[in-house]
Amino acid sequence: MAAFKAGASMQKLADRFGVDRTTILRRLQGLGLRTRFSKLEPDDVQVAAELYRSGWTIDELARLHHVAASTVRAYMLDAGVALRRRGRQGFK
Repeated sequence: MAAFKAGASMQKLADRFGVDRTTILRRLQGLGLRTRFSKLEPDDVQVAAELYRSGWTIDELARLHHVAASTVRAYMLDAGVALRRRGRQGFK
């Protein structure tokens, strides 16, 4: 658990302990830790949508919720949030 929190990937942990990556995933989830493959709870989606509308980026929201940016993007689309174009807005 400490190694994962310190930044070790699931694959590195699996290699270290001689187990499959999915075993590490199940163990981490069993401990209540969120991984980048975690899902967002409905309340998390609502908060993320509000933060996105206030100017947060998809990447910032992904880091906040410990999920992949593609996960946040999918949830935003499912929630009907109008997504901004990629990249910095207002800069030339």
